[in-house]
Amino acid sequence: MRNITCFSLLFVFLMSCSAEPPEKDRPSVEADTTSPLITSQAANDFQRQSSSIGQQVYVPVYSHIYQQDRQKTFNLTTTLSIRNADPYRPFELTSVSYYDSQGNLIQQYVDAPQQISPLASVSYVIEERDLRGGVGANFLVDWQSEAPIIPPVVEAVNISTTQQQGISFLSVGRVLQERSATQSTGSQ
Repeated sequence: MRNITCFSLLFVFLMSCSAEPPEKDRPSVEADTTSPLITSQAANDFQRQSSSIGQQVYVPVYSHIYQQDRQKTFNLTTTLSIRNADPYRPFELTSVSYYDSQGNLIQQYVDAPQQISPLASVSYVIEERDLRGGVGANFLVDWQSEAPIIPPVVEAVNISTTQQQGISFLSVGRVLQERSATQSTGSQ
């Protein structure tokens, strides 16, 4: 009988602990009226600040890297990727130029402007056996659009999986020049 009484008291105690506190003891939850809401004007301003009508982008890439000393190298395959990040508007890719470590033009990949559709991408590959670029190789990428767009993502993946080991790393493009509205419409 004593066990039943202890069990009953323990049950009542546990039930009272798990019950919700009375309304007056609950913390009040109020809407935060002090935080600013993003207005459509603010969104438009942000869009204008983060958009562009054209750029020249520098992308460092590597046909090989040194390992242990300058006598031993590790050859890499490079994939240059140019991605239209704007979901609504296309842009024109006007130039993709590949340069070696001394700044000499190795290859021009775009002969005529190429339209890149919204959310589409294009890539260019430097094969692992192509060592012409050296450790200081780079791409210059030029693009333009008729109206301001979200700038494309321009980057390169450098990779190799030879000799039972793998290495890969990303090279991010850096904007060298912004194209102004007067350059797209001509001087007035």
